Amino acid sequence: GVDLIELELQEAEAAKLFLNAWRYVVFGTANQFYHIATSKGLDFERIRSAIVDNYPRAAGFPRSGFTAGPCLFKDTMQLAAYCRHTFSLGHAAMLVNETMPDSVLELARRHLAQERRQLAGSRCGILGMAFKPDNDDLRESLAFKLRRLLLWEGAEVLCTDVYMRRDDFVDAARLLERCDLIFVGCPHREYRQLRFDERHQVFDCWGALGHHSLPIAPAAPSVADATTATTSAAVEVPAAAKLVAVA
Repeated sequence: GVDLIELELQEAEAAKLFLNAWRYVVFGTANQFYHIATSKGLDFERIRSAIVDNYPRAAGFPRSGFTAGPCLFKDTMQLAAYCRHTFSLGHAAMLVNETMPDSVLELARRHLAQERRQLAGSRCGILGMAFKPDNDDLRESLAFKLRRLLLWEGAEVLCTDVYMRRDDFVDAARLLERCDLIFVGCPHREYRQLRFDERHQVFDCWGALGHHSLPIAPAAPSVADATTATTSAAVEVPAAAKLVAVA
């Protein structure tokens, strides 16, 4: 069962708004770090993996990704209205989270510019259109905003989602066959098994599909263990998926 906690009406409503706004701000913080890292040519997920490795205080440091759905954004803005728009953290998180598709688009634009290419005329595929993984809920999904931005750039855009069937969607195999630029709109677990060709460039703001390893050197032996410690080579420990790039 669950605990039943009694609060006054306004306390209960404030508790709901505080919780959802807190989560929205936390995700916004990670997404802001993603913005900063990618603007400097850095791999955010590799950095995040190093931060959280064997460090309990960083256990709540989330991955980046599209933060959407019917509750978090709405309740954050409701809380801002409730306190007469003095909730500056909420507004800042909204600006970061709602522009994640723009950030991903800009990253793709920079990569293509290095190859003297542009989005106009490119074939782009979006994997996953739900607002969160492993379900068919598309409410307020930012994957649709990404599709709209790509279309405005003049790209041909195909979409797929393993949990949804729509007339304007294709299956994942057809999407990979036709598209060179792949964007992760929602990282359903089924997509972790996909295999990409060398021609594919994958833009994964969730850090969910690629894989890399962090080199972790063994800790220095303590004084008590110094006499028995043996020299160890650096070991490779699997880390979370690479953020931007599977080329």
